Amino acid sequence: MKKIKDERLLLQNLKNIRMAFLVQSVGIVAILLYEVITNGLQSTTDNPLWVLFILTGLVLTSLNLKISVDMEDTAAKRKAPPYYWIVILAGLLGLAVALLTKYTAGGSGTSDAVIIGLVVFFCFLIPYSAIHYLRKKRAEEDS
Repeated sequence: MKKIKDERLLLQNLKNIRMAFLVQSVGIVAILLYEVITNGLQSTTDNPLWVLFILTGLVLTSLNLKISVDMEDTAAKRKAPPYYWIVILAGLLGLAVALLTKYTAGGSGTSDAVIIGLVVFFCFLIPYSAIHYLRKKRAEEDS
């Protein structure tokens, strides 16, 4: 198979892939909704399609992250804050959620609170670290 070099054909190919992805995603959502209606939410989250849907969303979001950082307006470019601020912010958020989990009504055990706090910590740390890296890399390329 020859590599496509014509930009019009390349753009049309990307549009075709986007449409196929849209049809596939709508199909997965329809199957999961049917599963929720017929068997309940618990059986839906046990379905392998649920994992596929979550992974697809994760991959799409991470791929769009670089585009969104590159699309920032040049006038609104901000210097990336020091990395330790990102770690401190994520740590404070994880700690706050862990404390809320521990001390709210029906509070969980300490181990549950620690696990939930760590999950929140990493869920904030990983994307903000990627954004920090991309901004820093772009700032180095610009200068």
